[in-house]
Amino acid sequence: MAASCQRPATPLENTICTNDTLHWLDSAMTVIYRSMLEKHDALQVHKEYAEWEKSLESCTSYSCIERAYYEGISRISDVKENFDWQGKWWNTSAANRSGGILTFSRNAEWSLTVDIQAWAGSNHDDFSAEARKLYGIAIVEKVKDTSNCKLLLIPQQDDSIQVYSNASWGCSLSMPTGVFIDGLYAKSPTDPRPKATLLSLGIFPDSATDTRFREMVGDDYQNFVDSANVYIYQDDIDNIGAKVISMWVRGEANRHTAIIMYTPDGKMWAARTTPGKNGVQEARFYRGKGNETGPLPRTIQSWKLRFLDK
Repeated sequence: MAASCQRPATPLENTICTNDTLHWLDSAMTVIYRSMLEKHDALQVHKEYAEWEKSLESCTSYSCIERAYYEGISRISDVKENFDWQGKWWNTSAANRSGGILTFSRNAEWSLTVDIQAWAGSNHDDFSAEARKLYGIAIVEKVKDTSNCKLLLIPQQDDSIQVYSNASWGCSLSMPTGVFIDGLYAKSPTDPRPKATLLSLGIFPDSATDTRFREMVGDDYQNFVDSANVYIYQDDIDNIGAKVISMWVRGEANRHTAIIMYTPDGKMWAARTTPGKNGVQEARFYRGKGNETGPLPRTIQSWKLRFLDK
């Protein structure tokens, strides 16, 4: 990081740390630098970074520092020259049932227009922006209809686009809850991400557990996947050594939710609820082989009380 903002010791550091845009660019540069150290020759990357950092010290104005960051980010990122921006690009790093699409148009020598779709569960919005090209990257200085959203669009050698937003410096306040534009985008007419499973999402540790769950819930499996927009581990209040995963759709946390509970010895339970006819919540409960009888675990019953009236 060019600036140590916990204890800025120089006029340059103080300038960077007291300006949101420069602070964001400094943070983005740090992320990119560390990423490039892993992907490429670390010594060469560090040499490039050190040379850039030294040149930054000659800046005495906000505009000079900002432009220097754009030059340095381009230099460290090894951007692809003569990049073809036209088309539709999908955020391949977005979470399950979340995503983003960038569509570029009016691609001129020094600028281009970008239309943005971004969503997280049922929360979504559309934006548009004008980007200027500088040092091979595209820079959005303001996303329309937001208060302070800025973007760096960095074309990669593999024909993808890495996007960084100033989400920690005010941009997130302009976005629906959980919606982010950041990520790695791939060009495709349709979503190129493979179909999610509870195994690929990391909810189950192995294919055997995933297979047992599929056998238990049958055709309802996809509905559990669709519920896993956000998921967390929660306490096993039965104290039987079970893993307990709660899942829900962002924006519908009290209406579209599910729970999975399984033990090391193969016992398994699950439940999910969604709005039914007339808006009344409907639920389904499942038990695995070997535990078909007896009351539901208290963990499942507690979940039921939170989301159902009876």
